[in-house]
Amino acid sequence: MKQPIKLSIGATSKRVDIANVVAFTFFNNVELPPQSQLDVAMGWRDSELGGTGPAILVDKKKYDFGFGNPVGLAAMAYLGRGFYKQKIPLRAIGVFPTWDRLIFAVRKETGIKSLEDIKAQKYPLRISTRRRVKLQTTAYAIEEVLKAYGMSFRDIESWRGKVMEVSSPSSNDRKDHIVSGKADAVFDEGVKSWGQTALDAGMRFLPIDETAERHMQKIGFPSAMLTCEHYPKLDEDIKTVDFSGWTFFCHADLPSNIAYNMAKSVDLCHEQIPVDHFDKRPMTMHEFCCGGEAGQLNIPLHPGAKKYFREKGYI
Repeated sequence: MKQPIKLSIGATSKRVDIANVVAFTFFNNVELPPQSQLDVAMGWRDSELGGTGPAILVDKKKYDFGFGNPVGLAAMAYLGRGFYKQKIPLRAIGVFPTWDRLIFAVRKETGIKSLEDIKAQKYPLRISTRRRVKLQTTAYAIEEVLKAYGMSFRDIESWRGKVMEVSSPSSNDRKDHIVSGKADAVFDEGVKSWGQTALDAGMRFLPIDETAERHMQKIGFPSAMLTCEHYPKLDEDIKTVDFSGWTFFCHADLPSNIAYNMAKSVDLCHEQIPVDHFDKRPMTMHEFCCGGEAGQLNIPLHPGAKKYFREKGYI
């Protein structure tokens, strides 16, 4: 590299901690021509840097790198499905682990034992769920699961059910909905913040069936298990939608040497990177470049990143 280069990473306030560590390491360990710069942009999750925005911004070359959470979001963009009307040629540098599951919990006293039962009984559930705003990933994923069973929130409301929205899974409203009995169901991700409370209140976590699993995988969302090792109060291990991981991605035409050095930079600082495993263990480079329980790799690695990982024996 002889000419000055200008690179940029777009991140939400949720993941700018990772972006800062990686950018600092890149800038101080890669030989860059004089006058080169690496910018880190931070935005709220409701800004263009949140939710569905980063993949579009990387496609438009407004940023060189971005993050997608959960990993299904990057896969949707890559496949041109869901929010994305055309395929975006994204490539992964890797996946930062953040363990999560999309859960459908219902009080046992309702008698509901499956998502099929809700429609069959036209049960008037009072549901605590995420705020339904345009391009909100969680609300979209929940509606898509319900669609696989031939129903929607609107249907549940027509059965005299009630949908109570919260701003985040860990909000005080969510806890109140569960503890007070105002809600007899919770449909949401961020289960670590409310799952144990729901189980203690006598809720049952419902699995998704093979039809729903295939439907979500077609869109880009992988499935994952929630087990009694995670939550001993579970009646049984269940299959649900994986809502884990932050895919760190770039455009397919990013120069290979840049992708190579970005992968190297993550390797150099990976022990400093804040991640969120269920058991709080640190990130390994193998799971960053291959995926794992806290974030599956479901778009192709950039060839430059793959070259680095192969040289190091990580893949």
